[in-house]
Amino acid sequence: MQTVVVNRKRNSILSKVNNFVNAMGVWLVVVLFFVILSLTTDTFLSYANLINVVRQICVNAMVALGAAYVILGGEIDLSTGNMCALTGCGAALLMVAGVNMWVAIIIMLIVGSLIGALTGVIVTFLRIPSFIASLGMSYVILGATLLLTNSEPISGLPDQFMMLGRGYIADVVPVPVIILIVFFAVGAFFLKYTSFGRSVISVGENPVAARLSGIDVLTTKILIFAIGGFTASAAGIVLASRLSSGQPMAGGDIGLTAIAAVFVGGTEKGSAMNVLAGAFVLGLVNNGLNLLEVNAYWQKVALGLIIISAVLLDQIRASRAVSIKK
Repeated sequence: MQTVVVNRKRNSILSKVNNFVNAMGVWLVVVLFFVILSLTTDTFLSYANLINVVRQICVNAMVALGAAYVILGGEIDLSTGNMCALTGCGAALLMVAGVNMWVAIIIMLIVGSLIGALTGVIVTFLRIPSFIASLGMSYVILGATLLLTNSEPISGLPDQFMMLGRGYIADVVPVPVIILIVFFAVGAFFLKYTSFGRSVISVGENPVAARLSGIDVLTTKILIFAIGGFTASAAGIVLASRLSSGQPMAGGDIGLTAIAAVFVGGTEKGSAMNVLAGAFVLGLVNNGLNLLEVNAYWQKVALGLIIISAVLLDQIRASRAVSIKK
């Protein structure tokens, strides 16, 4: 009898631990990395370093938010990194030419959204796989950026513009953090509490069933690409502000890192907060490897292995949760 009671208590504790781990998800990994880096480096907890981490994460997380919509809709967009460079440089060129800052920003946000929607049209109406369509569009965007800028940085931007990427609210909270919070609050709301968000998930899970249930699959797919273009454009503008110039090659690995953040965070629940956690994991890993002075080439290897491991662990956790429910 006593053994039965002990087993019940042990099972109860294990169940509570499992529920806690499932509830925390990838945020538990964020906490773990934060603790490890705090103990293994001397400068991680410094104010300057934490601010630097936050600024880096903001740009990647904004792109990842749009990428999450695309991936949840059953597609993929490889053009967002170069989209960041195009819109950042485009806004810079307009401002240098004398266009009002906010007008320049709005123009480039519209341009980014339209390019994203065009990718969606190519995918849906021409039935070209999104991997190929977005890869081709990525090269088109890169070429356009290099032509517009003559492969040179665009500097001489107004001081007001620098506030978006380098400014502070009350000398404490970085402006990019406020922008990130607004984007994720809106993105999370639409994904979880609107019919459009539910349509995106339904289309991604089973487009045929979604169509039979009355969802306009083609329009939904075009819209998710437009959202991806919009968030990438906004991130590119913030990045240009942070760099104090429009950099033609600023996109770099941002698009791929954003996609990785979505998968590291886990997309099966359709949670925007999980995407944010994925961006934090990658940001902390990059920062930690730099602080530990790991060779840049080995950093790529380590980051790739961490991404694979994180996704694998999330799949194991999800399968265990399903088996426990059964």
